[in-house]
Amino acid sequence: MIRVRPYADGDRELVNAVARAAFLQYSRDYADWPSFIEGIARMADLAAGADILVAEQAGEIVGAVAHVGPGRPRAAFFPMAWSVIRMLVVDPRRRGQGAGRELVAGCLRLARDAGAPAVGLHTSPIMASALRMYEALGFVRDADLPPIRGVPYGRYVLPLKP
Repeated sequence: MIRVRPYADGDRELVNAVARAAFLQYSRDYADWPSFIEGIARMADLAAGADILVAEQAGEIVGAVAHVGPGRPRAAFFPMAWSVIRMLVVDPRRRGQGAGRELVAGCLRLARDAGAPAVGLHTSPIMASALRMYEALGFVRDADLPPIRGVPYGRYVLPLKP
């Protein structure tokens, strides 16, 4: 069973380790991989401007995600009224067991509670399984974004019903 809960300061090292593990498969895709993964491995720093949710399974942290609520600082390509999902990561050994979906569901609850009209995220076609999940949940690509370190990205949005 997957349990989603708010991030606590004691989760820092484990969240950062899961983020790093989740992105290792892309080491040949991103230019300047060493500096890119260094940033990824500081995922817990997002807690300064976002609500981080943690997924636990059998008492072990298996995933995490950041929810940036309306009005909080974000990339300029996201409207300030939207909620934004950032850095959804799941331990590669635990993928396919529902942690990603549960984390997104947690973000959608936070977005609704905050009164956001929509939830946005950005992702890349190289993240095929995540992209399939987002599209199955109703996210639709609405904009091409500039590549990040040579990797193409798009913006996806899910309008929320009032």
